This record gives sequence, structure tokens and C-alpha cells, in this order.
Amino acid sequence: MRFNFLILFFIAFIAASAQPGRDEALAASYLQEGEYEKAVELYQQLWEKNDNSPKFYIPYFKCLVALKKYSDLEKVVKKEIKKFSYIPQYNVDLGYVFTLQEQAKKATEQYDKLIKSLPPNENYIRELATAFEGYQNYDYAIQTYEKGSKLFNNRMVFAMPLAIAYDAKGDIINAAKQYITFVELQPGQAQVAKNTIMRSPNISKLFSEIETQLYAKLQRGNGDEWLNDFLIWIYIQNKDFEGAMEQTKAIDRRKGENGFRVLNMARMAQAEDDFDVAISGYDYILKKGKDTPLYFVARTEMLNCRKAKIAKHINFSQADVENLKADYENFISESGRSYQAAQSMKELAELEVFYLHDIPAAIKICEELLQMNNIPQQLKNQTKLLLGDCLLIDGDVWESSLLYGQVDKQEKDSPLGEEARFKNAKLSYFKGDFDWAQTQLEVLKASTSELISNDAINLSVFIIDNLGLDSITTPLEMFAQVELLLYQNKLDGANSKLDSIKLLYPGHALYDDILYTQAKIYCDKKEFSKAVPLLEEIIKNYKTDLKGDDATFLLAEINEQYLNNKEKARELYQSIITDFENSLLVLDARKRFRILRGDKISE
Repeated sequence: MRFNFLILFFIAFIAASAQPGRDEALAASYLQEGEYEKAVELYQQLWEKNDNSPKFYIPYFKCLVALKKYSDLEKVVKKEIKKFSYIPQYNVDLGYVFTLQEQAKKATEQYDKLIKSLPPNENYIRELATAFEGYQNYDYAIQTYEKGSKLFNNRMVFAMPLAIAYDAKGDIINAAKQYITFVELQPGQAQVAKNTIMRSPNISKLFSEIETQLYAKLQRGNGDEWLNDFLIWIYIQNKDFEGAMEQTKAIDRRKGENGFRVLNMARMAQAEDDFDVAISGYDYILKKGKDTPLYFVARTEMLNCRKAKIAKHINFSQADVENLKADYENFISESGRSYQAAQSMKELAELEVFYLHDIPAAIKICEELLQMNNIPQQLKNQTKLLLGDCLLIDGDVWESSLLYGQVDKQEKDSPLGEEARFKNAKLSYFKGDFDWAQTQLEVLKASTSELISNDAINLSVFIIDNLGLDSITTPLEMFAQVELLLYQNKLDGANSKLDSIKLLYPGHALYDDILYTQAKIYCDKKEFSKAVPLLEEIIKNYKTDLKGDDATFLLAEINEQYLNNKEKARELYQSIITDFENSLLVLDARKRFRILRGDKISE
């Protein structure tokens, strides 16, 4: 009998021990489902049984707020304060309860009392301010931090949380002031401020205000390095590379440096397609003279930048190309056609073949490069690919394919090898061997190079879409021949063949591609006025087809760079952003749209 009693007692003990756990889980479930009446009873019991534990206070508080039982809520909060008077959260909760009861005066008195009695305890100050911020009461959070700064007689200790609080409140002027104070007092922690600023909900306005305040400090004669570095960072975030470059040059002059900062800024500007600023940076270094350690690098990168500028703008002149060629030749001659100038020699060959269409000159440079010693293997393989392009343009398809294949084997696991494989796939396409082209493209879709992967996907989709269900491949074969003719710079022959496709196969799926290709031909011939109606026809009748985004973007470029119709260009870039959200052109369109709109901030 005694044994049975012990068993029953043990079972009862286990059941009693398990009950709180079940009640807690059930209460949490009720709260999650919004069944506050059921949840509040359980949380009241749990809170009372567990000696007013903060663990159950929070959900109990939520339930009473949801049920608008403000009188009960006030009693609960006051009990919590009595037991845990050292925790500021509960005192702020009481003020919030007064607000819920529309007792604004009592709430203000409660908050003012907390500020007035603030102890010189950093943790307490931070906890109190955080409690205010939890209710989005940023004014009192700011008062807490400011009173704390006075208690410690130290602007540094709460500069960052003050900046964040001002920012959250929307007081951008004071937020900027506090971020600047933080960096000024602790320059070694500038990155902390920068990281926090990047998470700001008011980032555009904040960048602008910080720039204004920093520049004002600079004008007053504050030339500290932290200020210049911070201002340069702000300029970069604003995509204001001109401002960033001027400040970088100022630091270089003041510190008597060799231009290394300027070189990095020029590279950054070039990467963002701000070619004129980049060129000004390279030119600044070159003016230091040939004895400067960075002269050779700056000269090399200046030429590369000018070539990139031509490649990015449809409205370059023949004089631009000829002048660049002359400068390349002068530089290569000064360098003694040595391995040091090898990169520039390859770029000159690209200029010869793709812009001056002097294939023999380009081939000669490529062959000279391949015979040179001491140049990196990767550069040699890049030159082989370029020589393959030259031979393809010259009509030697077989030799071109062999060169691509050699690079493929030597650079098997690199992006350069994938580029070689794509060129061979494109060759198969040019020859009308669409099945073999597709086989190669399927592999390249998984390329580690995003550019090659996208190109492979686009060409594969293009082939599938235009072969047709009736297995008639002639129109696509003719179009592939057109693309080869264009690659060989035979513009008139390509245009005539496009007209033939339109005549022989009216209404074919290729029609929008034909219009777009003819528009590109006219752009290459600088006959932009003839390109415009073709692009407008695509946008009007074929906007949802593959060439819709390309046509819109090209028409925007023509309006921006040739017709000088900035408003129309801006509308077209906006159309890319809104109507073609999955297009690869969205990023470029957004950048150009914002520049035309006059924004400083890029997303």
C-alpha cells in the first residue's frame, strides 16, 4: 500500500511539473492566433505564479494592450516596477500606458522624471533610450542620450546612438552632425559610421546633408585627413566622381604623394563609366613627369580608358579613333615595343580591327605579340583569341576555329577558356550548324562567367525561337550570315540580305530582329535619323519580343548622345526599368536615368 502511494505521488508530481510547460505553450499558441481573451488568463496565472517574471510580463502586457484593459495594465506595470525598479523599460512602459489612457500630462511627467533622475550609468542610459525607441519616442531617446553626454562630459560616448535616433526621427541635419562628430572624435572607427549610414532609411537626404556639412568644415579651413577621406567617401556614394577626384588630388598635393590615391580614384571612376573624370586623374599623374613611379601605369590606363569611352558611346567620331591610335603608337614606340607595352599593343590591335577595320595591321600586331618573350601566358591567349577574330573577319573561318580551340585547351577551367568555347559555338551558328551550336551553348549556360552564361542563354533562346515548327531553317541561316557579314564590317551586304529575308519571308518571327539589326547598321554608319523609325516600330509593335528592351535602350542612347533630347532619353530609360524588370539592361538604364534626372544617389 505504501508503494502504491509513492507511485501515485510521483505521477502527481510529474503532472504538476509538466502543467506550467503546457500552459505556456497553450498561451503562446492563443497569442499567436490572436485569441487574446484565452491567452490573457493563462499569462496572468503564469506571471503571478512565477513571481512577476519578466518572461511572462511581456506577452501578458501585449494581451492587455490588445484587449484595451488599460486599468489592469497600469496595475501590472506598477507591480513590475516595484519588483524590478532597476530596469528602465518598465518605467517607460508606464508612460506608454498613460498615453493609451489619453493621459498625456501624466505620460510627460513620467518621462521627464526619468530624464531628470538619470544616473551616470552608461548601461542604464542606453537601456532607457532603447526603451523609448521601442515606442518610436525618439524625442525622449534623444534627450536621454544628450543628458548622458553631459553627465559624462563626453560627446563621443553616445554620438553614434544619437545619430541613429536623429536619423530615425527624420532630423537629418542633426543626424549628419552626430555622424560627423563620431568620425571626427574617433577617425579609426570611421567604417562603423559608414556601415551605419548605409542602413539609413533616409540615405539619400543623409548623404546630401553630410556632404554639405563636411564641405562647410573644409571651407572653414579644417584640412584634417579624416574630413577629406569622409568627404571623398560621400562623393563616391553619391556617384559624384568629379568631387571625389578633386578632393583626392587636393590630398595628394598637400601630402606630396606620388598620385597613388588619384590612380585608384581614376580606376573607380572608369569602372563606373565616368570616363572624363578618370582621364583627368590619369592626366594629373602624367603631368608629374616621366620620373614619377606611376607614370607608365597611368599612361597605359589612360589609353585603355579612352578606348573604353569609345566602346561605350555610339556617337564617337573617326577623329577620336585616329587620335587614340596615334597616342597608342607613340606610347608603344617610347616603350621600345617591349613586354611592358604588350597590353597596349593588344588594345591597339583591337582598335585597328574593330574601329579602323585595318585587318592586316591588327594581324601583324597580334603575330608580333605572340613572338614576344616574357609576356604573361594569359595575355598571349587573349591575343590568340583576338587573332582568331581577325582571321574570322578576314574570312579564314577554319584557322580562326583552330585558334579558339587552342585557347580552350590551354585555359580549360578559366573564363578565358569559356570565352573561347563561346566563340566556337558562335562560329557554328554563323555556318548554320544550329544543332552543334546548341550542344555547345547548353554547356556554356552554366559558365562561371556571368557574361558568357548570359550570352550563351540569349543565343540559344534566339535559335530555338526562330527555327520554327516547320523545320525551315533558311531564314535563320540567312540571318546568321548577316551577323557574320556585320562582324566582318560588310554593312551594305548585311543590310541587303536583311531586306531579302523580309521580302522572301514576310511575317517571320525574325522581323523584330531584322529591324533592330538594320537600326544598328545605321548607327554604325552614323545615320541615326534612319535608325530612329526602325526602333520606334519595334517598340510600338514588338515591345514584348526579345528585342523590345534592346530597341528601347538603343533609342534612349540615340536621344541622349546624338539628338540631345535628354527628356525623351530619360523616358525611355524609365521604360526599361518599369517595363523590362528582368532585363540585363535595367542596371545601366537606372544609372543613366538618375544621371539625366540630376540625382546624386544610385541604388
